[in-house]
Amino acid sequence: MRREEPPSPPPWEVVILVSQYLDPSTLAASSCVSKSWRTAMSSPNLWLPLCLSVYPSSSHLLSLSPPPSPRILFSLLNLASRRLPPPPPPSPLLSLSHLLFTLDVFIPNLTTPLLSTAIKGEDLEKEFHNVFHFDVDVSAAASMAAVVEKDEDVRVVWMVMRKEWGGAFMMMEVKGKGREVGDTGLWFEEEVDGPKCCAAAAERGGMVAEVGLVFSGEERRVIKVSLGLMRKDCCRYVGLRDALLYLQSYLLP
Repeated sequence: MRREEPPSPPPWEVVILVSQYLDPSTLAASSCVSKSWRTAMSSPNLWLPLCLSVYPSSSHLLSLSPPPSPRILFSLLNLASRRLPPPPPPSPLLSLSHLLFTLDVFIPNLTTPLLSTAIKGEDLEKEFHNVFHFDVDVSAAASMAAVVEKDEDVRVVWMVMRKEWGGAFMMMEVKGKGREVGDTGLWFEEEVDGPKCCAAAAERGGMVAEVGLVFSGEERRVIKVSLGLMRKDCCRYVGLRDALLYLQSYLLP
């Protein structure tokens, strides 16, 4: 039985002739057949008309020195034109109105907290906030029998809870002398854990919870607290949306 010979490749002239009628996708696929086909299908005579017809402004780019390959330039522009816009950022499922904030401040010489308060999230919504940073008047909640002395160890516990007791998250539990800000206040910071899911990983540089105790004057009596969540990499407050995404990773099942 006579063995059949494999079909011979088409004549070189036929390949050149047919290539003039191929669309860009077929040209690109054909260039993967062999080295000789790649040479034929990469010819500037094929890609230059395609480049100028689809992207007329490419004529200005091709006139530069050194000029780019028409095939490479077409591929570059074609990929750029098909680049999809980034997906919209996720929206948090929680709002401030779903949350409760509790703050307890202890000093060694008092048997009761120097300050103990609970703050409803909807009360914080009354003022417009782009960032997760709030100043709260606590003059009525602070103990009138004690002040914060300089170089005194202070324990600060800040909790965030979801209403209807759906979850709780420890934003801060720290003990120390804090950071003095002139004679106006005492600030405490503690790095928070990373988000529990990648969807909430809006702040990749790490975050720090911040509590500031604002004094009434030289008597160093607490009249206001500052609550915030800051980015470590730039020392700016985290946006409200990103902070809510972070909290919901802990507070939602």
